[in-house]
Amino acid sequence: MVSINRRQFLAAISATAFTSMGTPAHTAMANEELRVVVIGLNGIGRTHLEGFPLIPGVRVVGACDVDSAVLGTRAENFDKKFGYQLKTYDDLRRVYDDPNVDAVVLAVPNHWHGLGTVWGCQAGKDVYTEKPCSHNIWEAGQMEKAAQKYERIVQIGIQRRSFPHLQEFFREIREEGVLGKLKSVKGLYLARRSSIGKPEVTPKPLPTVNHDLWCGPGSTELERLRYHYDWHWFWDYGNAELGNNGPHILDLCRWVVGAEEFPTSVTSVGGRYAWDDNGQTPNTHILSYDYATAPITFEIRDLPTAEGKQDTCKYKGLSYGIVVEGEDATYLGFDTGKVIDNNGKTIREVTGDKGADGGRQLHRENFVKAVRSRKTSDLNCSVKTGHLSSALCHLGNISHQLGEPIALSSLPERVQDQPLIAEASQRMSEHLAANGVNTKSASVQLGRTLKIDPTKEIFPNDAAANQLLRREYRSPYIVPEQV
Repeated sequence: MVSINRRQFLAAISATAFTSMGTPAHTAMANEELRVVVIGLNGIGRTHLEGFPLIPGVRVVGACDVDSAVLGTRAENFDKKFGYQLKTYDDLRRVYDDPNVDAVVLAVPNHWHGLGTVWGCQAGKDVYTEKPCSHNIWEAGQMEKAAQKYERIVQIGIQRRSFPHLQEFFREIREEGVLGKLKSVKGLYLARRSSIGKPEVTPKPLPTVNHDLWCGPGSTELERLRYHYDWHWFWDYGNAELGNNGPHILDLCRWVVGAEEFPTSVTSVGGRYAWDDNGQTPNTHILSYDYATAPITFEIRDLPTAEGKQDTCKYKGLSYGIVVEGEDATYLGFDTGKVIDNNGKTIREVTGDKGADGGRQLHRENFVKAVRSRKTSDLNCSVKTGHLSSALCHLGNISHQLGEPIALSSLPERVQDQPLIAEASQRMSEHLAANGVNTKSASVQLGRTLKIDPTKEIFPNDAAANQLLRREYRSPYIVPEQV
């Protein structure tokens, strides 16, 4: 296997040679079979493995996973469904070293998104990277630089950007004022989860997993009972519920107001309640972002409506989605939605073709279109677009991590000068009380209100916050300073 440094050197030579020769390879690719490998086969990776072969001119030629059991099962099922065997890889670096691969799909944990994308670009592969765009804000910049330097097509998996009906309706909101002047946008993710438990003894990695490679840039310490998925709730690998489902919701919020840069400030309120487990991230979270067009808030509740129930909370009939309040009307929706007047009467339904697999198939097709054309402008969710929406999650988490625990009972006084936060905090307190939390004695993490330079994408005069724009990397899994 080619070493990382050697591969970077060869990628640089390849990029130089390509530039000097013009674009004949890209022109030829438009009429050739596009050879794709899916990296990361649990959950969404499985659906990519089954979705890309349905696109004309695309052939999934391989599958890669650090868990040999998952890799074997997926490859076997693929053979049964599509009638041919995949080449299997146990290390994504072997995929990048393979000259018979044109594009890769990264359905790996968040902490691998940045490095996996940079390596893919350096190896001359086009890349479809799942959300969030990156594990931290600095990584996204490196991803964008790599895509530009090596002239690669990189799509971020925030797939509602490929819904034609939302493209058109959001344009009407911004350009035609169909809701009137915007007053506020609320994002919602109110989906019940369960506790991840607390290990009585130090867990051991699954025997089928290359644990060192799975951990990559992060720590090799294992603190979770369920190896796959529960990494979301540990800062070294995931980005909390905010970074898990937040990119989809916050992208809609940012898109609908036409915000093409960072907000000017962020505030966070939240904590982890009711569960006796060792998860590190909030299960109840409120975020506020200042934009000139309209303020954006986001509410996350992973607990049910009340203690002992197995249901999901709702706000104005939505468990997840956005509420866009204008002076003349309000939009409520997610994949589809409706417009109601100021009396609550439905005056318009917003529907359209979502394609298959929760909209991902339309997004895959858009990626393939851009790969064929070699135009980043054809992408519905480029690195830049995905970064701006994912960054809202990172900004909120930075505010939370730099916050201070205060008495929950004192929260109304502390946020009284922020009406939208105050309103959401009241709902949060009532929700926690219904779930058995003693709101008189409980504490809450009041995040630091962070001022942001939207152009430079930094926190002016805040060294502690700026330090959290990136992470410490574990060798040799280091996102390079110079891509």
